[in-house]
Amino acid sequence: MHGKRTRSKPSRPPSQSGDRGEIKGILTRVNPEGWRALRMLALELDVPLQSLCVQAFNQLLKKHGRRPVVENPLTAE
Repeated sequence: MHGKRTRSKPSRPPSQSGDRGEIKGILTRVNPEGWRALRMLALELDVPLQSLCVQAFNQLLKKHGRRPVVENPLTAE
């Protein structure tokens, strides 16, 4: 018989399931000098680099007339 094979979708863990509680990651590449400057700023402010990124994303959203909705899942910012 030449029927179509059906594949069931693999179940995803809750963090990837599509519900409102899911977390998405962003990977970006920067030059070494930019990386050092950002890392030093995070150290001087005594905050994780991720917190600086969340702040920058929200400022970018505001600049373009959007609501600042980016949250840091590690600190509930």
